[in-house]
Amino acid sequence: MKVYPTPENEIERLRVLNEYAILDTISEKEYESITQLASYICNVPIALVSLIDQNRQWFKASVGLDASETSRKDSFCQYTIMNNHIFEVENAAEHELFHDNPLVLGNPNIRFYAGAPLLNKNGFVMGSLCVIDTKPNKLTAEQKNALQLLANQVVALLDARKKNLEYLDSQKELRNFIDLSKDLVCIANLDGLFYKVNPAFTAVLGYEKQELEGVPFIDFVHPEDVPKTLEEVEKLTDLKKTISFENRFRTKDGSYINLSWNTSPDPETGNLYCIARDITKEKVAEQHLIEVNNLLEESQQLAKIGSWNFNYITNDIFWSEEHFRIFEMDKMPPEQLFSTFRKRIHPDDLTPLESLITEILKTGEQFKTTYRILFPDNRIKYVLALGKPVKDEYGKTIALNGMIQDITEITIAELNLTEKSKEIKDIRSALDEASIVSIANKKGKLTFVNDNFCSVSKFDREELLGKEQPNMDAFFETDFGKQILENIYNGTIWKGEVRHKAKDETYYWENKTIVPFLNNRGIPYQYISIGTDITDRKNAEENLIAALNSLEKKNRELDEYAHVVSHDLKSPLRAIYNLSEWIVIDMPELPQKVKGNFDLLRSRVSRMENLINGVLEYSRIGRVEIEKESVDINDLLEQLVDSIVPNNFEVSIGTNFPVVLAERILLQQVFTNLISNAVKHNDKPLGKIECTYQSLTDFHEFTIKDNGPGIAETYQQKVFKVFQTIEARDVRESTGIGLSIVKKIVEEKGGVVYIKSQEGAGCSFILTIPKCQNLK
Repeated sequence: MKVYPTPENEIERLRVLNEYAILDTISEKEYESITQLASYICNVPIALVSLIDQNRQWFKASVGLDASETSRKDSFCQYTIMNNHIFEVENAAEHELFHDNPLVLGNPNIRFYAGAPLLNKNGFVMGSLCVIDTKPNKLTAEQKNALQLLANQVVALLDARKKNLEYLDSQKELRNFIDLSKDLVCIANLDGLFYKVNPAFTAVLGYEKQELEGVPFIDFVHPEDVPKTLEEVEKLTDLKKTISFENRFRTKDGSYINLSWNTSPDPETGNLYCIARDITKEKVAEQHLIEVNNLLEESQQLAKIGSWNFNYITNDIFWSEEHFRIFEMDKMPPEQLFSTFRKRIHPDDLTPLESLITEILKTGEQFKTTYRILFPDNRIKYVLALGKPVKDEYGKTIALNGMIQDITEITIAELNLTEKSKEIKDIRSALDEASIVSIANKKGKLTFVNDNFCSVSKFDREELLGKEQPNMDAFFETDFGKQILENIYNGTIWKGEVRHKAKDETYYWENKTIVPFLNNRGIPYQYISIGTDITDRKNAEENLIAALNSLEKKNRELDEYAHVVSHDLKSPLRAIYNLSEWIVIDMPELPQKVKGNFDLLRSRVSRMENLINGVLEYSRIGRVEIEKESVDINDLLEQLVDSIVPNNFEVSIGTNFPVVLAERILLQQVFTNLISNAVKHNDKPLGKIECTYQSLTDFHEFTIKDNGPGIAETYQQKVFKVFQTIEARDVRESTGIGLSIVKKIVEEKGGVVYIKSQEGAGCSFILTIPKCQNLK
């Protein structure tokens, strides 16, 4: 009794075959094309796509054979599915397995058979792509290779079809989809009106029967499809033809779906009997499949992957187009290609690569390696190569199939990454030297502390790792601590200064930055803290604050003392002044010389009082806080001129003076002293004073110019010193404080004041103040 072969995984194999839902389906041109191509390549009259069911072999596509199936026990393909390589019978009449086979003894009189297994990616063989001849035959290695490639294409079509069925959401839905009860069935009369429609119109299109019956069917066709639809319907005029066409049909909600129509006329009534199938999903799936195929082609090119084949029998070598592009070579004959290929391999990689291939021929194992391509201009590409031996039925390696991928960018990136990793390690080492670093997990437990952390906190590393930072519980209960926790728990970086308690109960300050590490959902999973020890700075700040407070107290005491001293000094001066006046009034008979002496006495008393006031004003500059206000310099100058310049002076004030935000009283002191100085020392019958302004990049520049006697260069710095005058006080009354007050005010505000003058040619006092106080 003859024993028929059965694969060990037969149950699983049949289950996988059924999942493809391909058995008993209608003919498809893609499969028919493959059988035609197989027949042509192998030069045989019969080619089949044969699927091995439990008890039969069923033909999805065939060339040269009318049968759609045969019994499994008589099939040649049942032996093909037992292997993962081509099964070939050169003369079935003489073969021990097939010499008495009905298909050999009778129609179709098989003599030659070759079958390439339809092996899917999971290792299950569903059937074969086989070629049959009625006379003995034998395939060449190229034909076998082509036959296997075509078989692989059949598997690809099966996989694509399976994906398409899955896209339509199940085999059951597909069967229901093509079931007549789900199709749109209707009758249209000779006037082009819907006569009868089935319930599917409601389910598919959304219309009720009464909305369709008696209405022209052309009214529901997409405007762009109307001419084509009318052209097809016109073919039915001879009442004999059955036509098939597609168009878009409007649904109740205004959208359009794709329908596939089969329409036949009734010769007696002239009515049209129509069946329409909603193929919208198929159209979408078809477009999706096209897009997927295009994407696959583009992806292969973008991925820089090329395929190759080397036949050891014929010594032929095949490269894909992308393979040539990777090697930057034009297509060429195989004998030239091999030598050119070897010249492109980096000399250091050529011998190892050839040794590897020699070893593969012995072991028959798959291989994976990398090598370099060296171009004439000394450019280098890095290539990943994978290969798999092709064996004949005797286990002898007859060819190598493989692919290469240009991994230059990846390799260079890895080299750069290695270099960057070293840089990161160096940066970390530098960071460890200079900073206090710790890492905590999402529960606040320390997972890393550097040496500086241990040194500053005085805790050993073993006392820290796996625990929360010591002495911080109470801190995080404060409002400040809670704010820090809220920030970092929300994934926000926090920066600030924090005081910690060390193990020995002393305190240290840290300028700290806490950075949360976020997962792909934006949730922190750990925190890194980087800080610097600022304890010395904080202590210095505290000392500085204490010193400033002490200085402020001393300034207040000094102001109080100056007030008391000025009061005590001014009181006897006022008494002397008043007494001298009373003596002159009470003794009008005094000689004129005595009266002159009393006038001199009063002028000296006034000078002394002015001197005391000047000293007080000078001492207060920079120590007394004065509120700033908007000051129009032009208005300020006009007011001062009106109040202190006599009638024998000509004064000009420019029109481009700014408005500044400043202490009005200080500006008034500055300009009062400068204008008074120009009036006091002028020696001309007609005095002239000119006030001008110039806008510098960062400063305002003011100039008070007069036509007085001028100041010699020797005295231009001297006049700004306290109590310094050019003329004797007996000649011209002066305290010698006014210009020193001007200098101190200007320099306190960040400006400068200086003189441009020549003796006998007038004098210009020039001062600047920063523009940060500018308002317009």
